Amino acid sequence: MRIAFLHTADVHVATFDQIFDGLDSSVQLTHHVDATLLESARQHGVDAVRSDVETLLTGLSAADAVLCTCSTLGPLADEAALSNKSIVRIDRPLMEQACADGNKILVALCLDSTREATLDLLADCAKDAGQNITAMPLICREAWAFFEAGDMDAYAASIAETIKSKISEEPDVESIVLAQASMRVAEAKLTDLGIPVRSSPVIAAQHCLKVARANKGNTA
Repeated sequence: MRIAFLHTADVHVATFDQIFDGLDSSVQLTHHVDATLLESARQHGVDAVRSDVETLLTGLSAADAVLCTCSTLGPLADEAALSNKSIVRIDRPLMEQACADGNKILVALCLDSTREATLDLLADCAKDAGQNITAMPLICREAWAFFEAGDMDAYAASIAETIKSKISEEPDVESIVLAQASMRVAEAKLTDLGIPVRSSPVIAAQHCLKVARANKGNTA
């Protein structure tokens, strides 16, 4: 069974290798990393990389499941999934689960480029679930510089600090979504808040396993 990944940062390779070591170490993983996709999408919008992303996802789709791990590119992954159900947008399973946590959700992000796509996705998932969701977007702008510098400890601390400051002003928040895969590192620093904190990597990996197993069964 094979699962392929389209990443825009090298850090995700080790993250998903570790996750699948715990979930199912027999799965063969293929990683494709292209940081220029995110850079171009941030500067020029996702339409600028639409053709490249479509080509890459199509090329990876010989695997039993394909995961696009970049939230900014998420809408393009959704478009590709319309014609190939093996392609998974990393934050869709996350948002589907978040809708069950409560009606007021703090959606933490580090990049403005993913804000619209993330909030549109949450609204779409809430509609499908018949939930009336109030989303509170929070941009953790100062954190991203630490990520780009490779200082993941400072990245996690900055995200957690920004979120805790916001929660102190909004005590009725029912759950927290760490909208970008890289933000998973802050999850452990938020457990003392006493409300659900969700990030995408493990949830998406579990979903990809289901997709891959179903596809493998269909071709067996």
